Amino acid sequence: MHIVVCIKQILDPEIPPRNFQVDQAAKKVIPGDAALVINPFDANAIEIALQLKDRQKYCTVTALTLGGEPCGKALRHALAMGCDEAIWLKDAFFEGLDSAATAKVIARGIQKVGQIDLVLCGRQAGDWDMGQIGSLIAEELSLTCISVVSQVDVENDRLRLQREVEKGVEIVATDMPALATITSSSANQPRYATTKGIVLASRRKIPVWSAQDLGIAENLARLVVVENLTVPNYERQIQIIDGEDGPVKGTRLAQVLAAMKVLK
Repeated sequence: MHIVVCIKQILDPEIPPRNFQVDQAAKKVIPGDAALVINPFDANAIEIALQLKDRQKYCTVTALTLGGEPCGKALRHALAMGCDEAIWLKDAFFEGLDSAATAKVIARGIQKVGQIDLVLCGRQAGDWDMGQIGSLIAEELSLTCISVVSQVDVENDRLRLQREVEKGVEIVATDMPALATITSSSANQPRYATTKGIVLASRRKIPVWSAQDLGIAENLARLVVVENLTVPNYERQIQIIDGEDGPVKGTRLAQVLAAMKVLK
């Protein structure tokens, strides 16, 4: 069984806006010294792939990413967690792609990997939160796509997937190959990289595939254009409500909220 896990390196979603910059002219984020992490849902996808590897006699897990220089750390972390191989799609030609073009490039990368049985993606990325890449890759590769999956197993050479739905869970079975977008659950919390894994991953040579390697010669259409990119500016105002006792303060507070149209 060969599993490809698509991962993305993003700014740590927990860091405040003061820790990074936005280049408004280039319409992109400048992370500076801010921490970069594997997109959390992608880390859940790695964990599911490694759990399958633990249960399957013959299973290979390949981590694949598309992006610039910082992405190498994400791939080495995936190797340190237990992935067998890593593929890096890196080329200046890939900068500024929208979701559709990104999915097209990743799909070409997966095709170049060879015969695969399962593709796993995070349900959405923690930076743009669009949640489109997984289903678009499935479209490019003509694969069945199962979304919002929390667990995956193999039974009788078929995939058995557990989907998170509004009122519980849904069990889906499908043939391989297929693609699943992974959500977080208590059953797929990412394992820690071991010290041995980190050392071995640091010594691995990671293949880098360019646009030429993937046979991409045509211009990739940018269907989505970012017109503006800014950090939201929140202002806080404090008003002290005076009064002789609680009922008076409450009445004045209600009057203030009504004047602000918070209460009707």
